[in-house]
Amino acid sequence: MPYFVFHLIKGTNGAVREAELKDSFPEYKDAKLYARNLRAELELKDVSDIKIMFADTEDMAEAKLTQNREAPILREWEK
Repeated sequence: MPYFVFHLIKGTNGAVREAELKDSFPEYKDAKLYARNLRAELELKDVSDIKIMFADTEDMAEAKLTQNREAPILREWEK
C-alpha cells in the first residue's frame, strides 16, 4: 500500500473541507522526506496542514482524512 501526502484545506469552522493530493510514495521514508520539504516551504501557520496517510487507494486515504471525528473525552485533571 502506498503513502499519500495531502495538503489539507480547512473550512471556517476548523473542519477539513478538502484534501489536495500532493504526491504518493511506495515507502514511508520517501513520503516523510517530501512532507518535511513541503512544510519547510509553507508559512508556520500552515505546517500542520500537510499529512501523510497510508491506505489502499487515494480515495480511501482522502476519506480517512476528511471524516469528522469526535473530540476526545477530557478527564477532570485535563480541564
